[in-house]
Amino acid sequence: MFIALIWKFDFAPFMVLIIAILNDGTIMTISKDKVKPSPQPDSWKLKEIFSTGVVLGGYLALMTVIFFWAMKETDFFTDKFGVRSLHGRPKEMMAALYLQVSIVSQALIFVTRSRSWSYVERPGLLLVGAFIIAQLVATLIAVYANWGFAHIKGMGWGWAGVIWLYSVVTYVPLDLLKFAIRYILSGKAWDNLLENKTAFTTKKDYGKEEREAQWATAQRTLHGLQPPETTNIFADKASYGELSEIAEQAKRRAEVARIRELNTLKGHVESVVKLKGLDIDTIQQHYTV
Repeated sequence: MFIALIWKFDFAPFMVLIIAILNDGTIMTISKDKVKPSPQPDSWKLKEIFSTGVVLGGYLALMTVIFFWAMKETDFFTDKFGVRSLHGRPKEMMAALYLQVSIVSQALIFVTRSRSWSYVERPGLLLVGAFIIAQLVATLIAVYANWGFAHIKGMGWGWAGVIWLYSVVTYVPLDLLKFAIRYILSGKAWDNLLENKTAFTTKKDYGKEEREAQWATAQRTLHGLQPPETTNIFADKASYGELSEIAEQAKRRAEVARIRELNTLKGHVESVVKLKGLDIDTIQQHYTV
């Protein structure tokens, strides 16, 4: 769309049909793909699916626009790789644009099918075979086709190699974008930035020791203990050990209090009986705690 708006370049509908047919053949093999199961119960994450599709699709569209601009308006590929210029050759530019779109649109399958790096999780052989066959056909069309009705003419193997290299280079950031989208949607990024204030910290474990020491100091004050007199409570590592010990003692006291609350029903009953002046020996055989 951007290419048509900016340069008035119309992509042949027949080539769109070829891309759709080859893509459908590859997508059908996903049903026999080899994937890792989700480590926890999963559900349809429509927000993540929609956001990932928008971001990755926008990125690939931008890379296609940049490729077409470099091919049509500059001599970058000619100067760097020694291929002949395609200026004033719209049919050969059609072939180059077709091959670039075909490669990146199908390579995206390997990014979306994996939870980790796409080149770490091995896909099924059927999917790999379908991708290789589809892109081999697309490359042969871009190199040798001379179809007047589709406004396409072969551009040669030199340009095919350049386009494959460009597609591989632009493929690498797709995994990084996928991870970034997942991290942003998880909410952890905003918590670290706004609440924990650890988004840009360089401290070890995101300042975990300092936060534990602050909690221990608060517990020490709560129990009536005098906080250590120092201008900087985190000045030396000796204070960390002292505060950790205080924190441990506070945890023990809290645990003892909890156990006492759970196990003092009998004591409460006995104290009430004594206040009422009843015979506790007679009462004890009529109830069990």
